[in-house]
This record gives sequence, structure tokens and C-alpha cells, in this order.
Amino acid sequence: MRSVRTRLRSGEEVVALVRRHWIVLSGPVAGTLFLAGCLVAAYFVERPYLVPAVGALLAVSAAWTFWRWLDWRCDLWAVTSQRVIDESGVLAVRMVDSPLDKIHNVACEQSLWGRLLGYGTLNIQTAAEAGSTTIREVAGPRDLKETILEAQERSKGAAGGGFAAREAAGPGATRECPYCAETIKAKATVCRFCGRAV
Repeated sequence: MRSVRTRLRSGEEVVALVRRHWIVLSGPVAGTLFLAGCLVAAYFVERPYLVPAVGALLAVSAAWTFWRWLDWRCDLWAVTSQRVIDESGVLAVRMVDSPLDKIHNVACEQSLWGRLLGYGTLNIQTAAEAGSTTIREVAGPRDLKETILEAQERSKGAAGGGFAAREAAGPGATRECPYCAETIKAKATVCRFCGRAV
């Protein structure tokens, strides 16, 4: 299983790693296979220009299919013990984080074909600046939804334990911010470096 490109924070663990369903590659693959069949048929047709023309189309289609596969390979979502990470891009990389404590609702939608083949759309509504994250044609959307909700519950439980630890800490005690890794006071509720609630 391919790891995420986003740097994980101290104590952060990847709970689940998912990609878009293979159905997104079916079009390019089917087109390439069709042109491969046309190339074979072109050998039996007495047209001197036909084989090079179909061969060129097949080469373009194969290159396009390979690019789509690379894009599919790099387009992934990771659920960790602290956030949902959305990564995409082959050459230019796009990374979006949705902290678990900012997620308000997770909605799952599946069409008839989606239910039969196991893919769908997941919408994650958050209180962050981005507002919401939509994951389209993702494999196993219902399982991913349950994984996010379970990780969120565990995160809330861990936050409760952290609050108790802050209350028991002495006046000079410090700890590490889970978001920016800077040293802050143990009783702090907001990091003075990154401004996030801890």
C-alpha cells in the first residue's frame, strides 16, 4: 500500500488509505483495447496508410491511459488519527487537510451502478476555511464513512484525556502542539504559534 506524501505529525497514524474506484480507468483502457483490435484488423486491409494511422492513434491512447493511471495512483485520501488528508496531482501536488475535530457531517451517496460495483460520492462538511470536501467515485464509500466517524470518536476520547492531563499538569509543564510541533504550555487550549485549538 502506497504511503501518503503529506508529512505525518508526532503520534499520528494512518487508519485507512483509499483511492477512486477502478471504474474511472475503464474508459481509457477500453479505448486503448479497441484501437489495439483495430490495429490488428488494419494488417488485413490493403491500405498502406491505415496501419501507421491506427498505430499512431494507439500510441496516443496508450500514453493517455498511462497518464490517467498515474493520476489515479496519486489521487488518494487518508484517514489518520487526527485528520482526513486529500492528496492529488502527479507533477503539481495538491494537499488538503480536514481535522477530525472540525468535521460536522459525513454524507454518502451511491447510484445503482455505484451500489453494484462498490463506489460512490462522500461529502465531508467541516468548520474549516475550505467548508467541505467532496470525494467522487471513491471505492467503498460506506466503509470510508464509518472509518472517519470511528476515528473522530477516538479522537474525541483522546482529547478528553488530554484535557485531564492539562488539568493535572504543573504550572511550568510544557507539551508539543500536535499541529505545528512547537512547544507550548501544558495547560494551553490554543497554540500561540499556529492558532489552532489544542
